[in-house]
Amino acid sequence: MGTGALALVLSTEAQTWNANWLNNASIVGLILATALGVILAPRYLRRLRDRLALMKEIANPTAGPMLATLPAGLLVLSAAWGRIGPQLLSTSMSLWIASMLLAIGTILVVGFSLTWSLAIMQANVQMNDIHGGWLIPPVMNLLIPVALAPIIAVNTPLSELLLLIGFAFYGLGFLLFLGMFSLFVGRMVLGSPFVGPLATGLWIPLAPAGLIGLGAIRLQQSAVATDLAWLQVPSAFGVIASAVGLGFGLWWSLYAFVAFRGIRKTGTAPVQPGWWGVVFPIGALTLSTAVLGQTTNAAAIEVLGVVGAVLLTACWVVVAKVTFAPAKS
Repeated sequence: MGTGALALVLSTEAQTWNANWLNNASIVGLILATALGVILAPRYLRRLRDRLALMKEIANPTAGPMLATLPAGLLVLSAAWGRIGPQLLSTSMSLWIASMLLAIGTILVVGFSLTWSLAIMQANVQMNDIHGGWLIPPVMNLLIPVALAPIIAVNTPLSELLLLIGFAFYGLGFLLFLGMFSLFVGRMVLGSPFVGPLATGLWIPLAPAGLIGLGAIRLQQSAVATDLAWLQVPSAFGVIASAVGLGFGLWWSLYAFVAFRGIRKTGTAPVQPGWWGVVFPIGALTLSTAVLGQTTNAAAIEVLGVVGAVLLTACWVVVAKVTFAPAKS
């Protein structure tokens, strides 16, 4: 997810600043994200061998919601292939890959979100069991409109239906996020401080902050392109939603930075591979910012997108170094 988001950010920045080297970097990012997806997918899918153990893991308040990273990762890859893929393969082949990833990801999103919701309602959950990972199952719905956008543009006969599906998942993800975010805030206020791997969950709200705006802009652009009378969405829809999400995201970034820094000082949250949970949220907010700057041509927003891209790249490098560094004997 983090690598796919980085590739999309680099591609958007390449378009904004007409920088071919960033475009090439985004292609490399797409290839790397795809390779990682091929390598990691079997680790998730092998859980299907033992259905009972899988259901037990899904019902686990700590580990269960993190399994949503599989369908979410497929949707990020779908969006990346739809946007960047045509520069690597033919447009038809790239969009076919994007469509297959989108179809599989959407089926898994619906299936997992329902399964997880029912499992967690029947589990004996305490306030301290809630963490940032709980936001992933509802938020992954917001990735579907983003992945759908490039496919809508080349499927004129189905554009009306696909747009309605995109808006449906946008509303679903947005409303479920509001409900789950309320629980998350309540946990922070009434529960004990986050420690260890759960501390990175403080950054996860940046993902919906970015996707709410990004999804709105992409749906707006797709609606305008369809030329259907009843789908003439006001041009302000995406821009306003993106600006609202950006405002929340910037405020939460400051809050998460201060809170996370305090946890780091206690020594309970060392840098480790679990920090990939920080990369994608920063990437989602940065991508939304970059697309907003591209849409409005506002210089300040474009510069803010560059700052976000630099921070995202630095974060990716640090976490990747920790993840792939040889284990010390």
